[in-house]
Amino acid sequence: MAAAEQKSGDGTALEYTFPDGETHRYVIRGLKSHAEIEDTAYNLLIWIWNAKDYLKRRAVTLGKDGRSLEKAVNIDVHLPLCADLANRLKHGELRQSRSGHHPRLGKISFAAPQVSLGSLTFRAFEVELQMANPSLVQFYLPVFDHAGEQIGDAFDYAAGGVAALERLRGEIDSAA
Repeated sequence: MAAAEQKSGDGTALEYTFPDGETHRYVIRGLKSHAEIEDTAYNLLIWIWNAKDYLKRRAVTLGKDGRSLEKAVNIDVHLPLCADLANRLKHGELRQSRSGHHPRLGKISFAAPQVSLGSLTFRAFEVELQMANPSLVQFYLPVFDHAGEQIGDAFDYAAGGVAALERLRGEIDSAA
């Protein structure tokens, strides 16, 4: 989760071509690139699902039934979606959906409050933003269901998944 909270970086540049054919470039300095943000989210989702397997092995080692952990995972609000997203990232497709949503990830976006901006420069066909306080920026990675409806944000699901894993680990360890 700490990597997802780290927002400063070398920056990024994007281009957009308007319907009239004009292409404008948008340069953002002092913030992680979209690719870095995406990579962080992907790694976090896969890590969460790998950690579930670790907890299951830990429970079995402590003499508990691994199926009870699977049941706890399946009734959690966040973990089944994390599982589906991680499995889609690892395998490209999703044969079965634990969550029943068959989720897909959308495109990274961010919201930067005005106080996070250091400067804003307009040039012919280019806009440059210099971030003064990247920690105030919010990243979003939408999650869509099989019908294309947005059902949440990957970072929110990941935060909830980590909290659920911590709770489950505490339950496993306290019953040992």
